Amino acid sequence: MFNLRSIHVDVASETAWVQAGATLGEVYYRINEKSKTHGFPAGVCPTVGVGGHFSGGGYGNMMRKYGLSVDNIVDAQLVDVEGRLLDRKSMGEDLFWAIRGGGGASFGVVVSYKIKLVHVPETVTVFRVVKTLEENATEIVHAWQHVADKLDNDLFIRLILDVVNGTNGQKTGRASFIALFLGDSERLLSVMSKSFPELGLKKSDCNETTWLQSVLFWTNFPLGTADDVLLSRNLKL
Repeated sequence: MFNLRSIHVDVASETAWVQAGATLGEVYYRINEKSKTHGFPAGVCPTVGVGGHFSGGGYGNMMRKYGLSVDNIVDAQLVDVEGRLLDRKSMGEDLFWAIRGGGGASFGVVVSYKIKLVHVPETVTVFRVVKTLEENATEIVHAWQHVADKLDNDLFIRLILDVVNGTNGQKTGRASFIALFLGDSERLLSVMSKSFPELGLKKSDCNETTWLQSVLFWTNFPLGTADDVLLSRNLKL
């Protein structure tokens, strides 16, 4: 399946046909080639294959605004057990629902998906703020739990908890807050000061960039990395 990787983007209709063997990084890159103000809500790991990601639902950092990947699939091509090539109309709505996260069974071989592109601003903002237990991480995480589902839909904040060596040589807990905001840093700071002031976000924490570069930021590449790294299938993540 990995050789079925063609991507045809139609900005006029705000859709794209994506073969199941393409990677998310390839999808993002090809969309950006045609439009700087369109994107697609899917995962943050660019080497993940479209087929597996979409069939499982497709969780990503624009889901608060646009839902899962499967919420933005409008058609598909599937080969059934009898060797017929079916589209949404010919397969019927039940099967179309099933291949978009409806279960773990094999309903056929999906060879391509038609996706609906979504709007992204020319400038987005990302940040990564880290707090340890000594920096009130416990209180900040508690506050985040109460506001995460109530934040502006343009803002997605991921929380990662782990254990690291503290400054005194002892183990300590660490909370990392990684965010994508579909807008500029000025509006983000306003949103954060009203909704989640406990994090103490500062202007210096914010990085304004393009949506495509934000994908690289979330993959732990430094901002300014060449966009075409997303076409690589051998990234060391």
